[in-house]
Amino acid sequence: MGKGKGSSLMSRAASGSPASDYLIPGENIKWQGKPSAIIIMGKGLLLTAFALVYLVLMEFFHNSNDDLLILAIAALACLLMIVTDRKRFGLIGGLAGLALLTWTVLIDDSLAWYLYLIPLVFALLLLIINYIYLSRVLFVVTDQRIITRYGIFTLRYADTGIDKVQSVTTIQPWYERLFGYGDVFFATAGEKGGIDYESPGIKLMSGGAVSWENVGRPFEVTKIASAVIHTDATPVMVMNQPEGKMSPAEKLDKIEDLRKRGIITQEEYEKERKEALEEL
Repeated sequence: MGKGKGSSLMSRAASGSPASDYLIPGENIKWQGKPSAIIIMGKGLLLTAFALVYLVLMEFFHNSNDDLLILAIAALACLLMIVTDRKRFGLIGGLAGLALLTWTVLIDDSLAWYLYLIPLVFALLLLIINYIYLSRVLFVVTDQRIITRYGIFTLRYADTGIDKVQSVTTIQPWYERLFGYGDVFFATAGEKGGIDYESPGIKLMSGGAVSWENVGRPFEVTKIASAVIHTDATPVMVMNQPEGKMSPAEKLDKIEDLRKRGIITQEEYEKERKEALEEL
């Protein structure tokens, strides 16, 4: 039966289903979201804007008296495409635009108008891919797990039990703070435990961490996740342990572990340690 449930869960993960379809019996969603849309879609939107500027300028190049100015602005638009996306579509689209521009200048003849659409085609392709990607990425915090899903044609899915998460960290540089997004990292107890959704495949980090990048309102996410982790850790299980079930030495080890994981405060640690020492 366990195998059947696992297969069913993985098939739902591969279909890009909503967060509720990943839940196991008795599990509740505490927070769910995606990366900031402006960050994921922004690059494609910029490329599209630059490509449109290039298209308009090259179309009316021979009908203007300011040929040099038009060529300079069109070349600048291509260079901005390359700078915006130096690895993929912006690079190809920008270089194609510069090649068409150079041909037009050297041959002194206007090319067919649809050839000037090439930079725009690459820009729109990136925009479409980013839109599909954004629709499939999913970040979820439940009362039992941290769930991460990403991908375009092949979906990647991973979940980490709340009991394996040791701490939650938020990183938000000043430029990310201006737009209200940041990165959230879940440090895990295992040697391998996370995926980086921007990598081409699953990235198992040697330190054990799940990274969510470009999350909107990251401190709110951190607060919710921390509340779940600390609630589910229930240090009361140690503090209210019935007499005779745990030796003083075992209790000392346990509260030391809870202190290191940040589950109990220093004051609670000192109190429990003092009581355990008195029992020795």
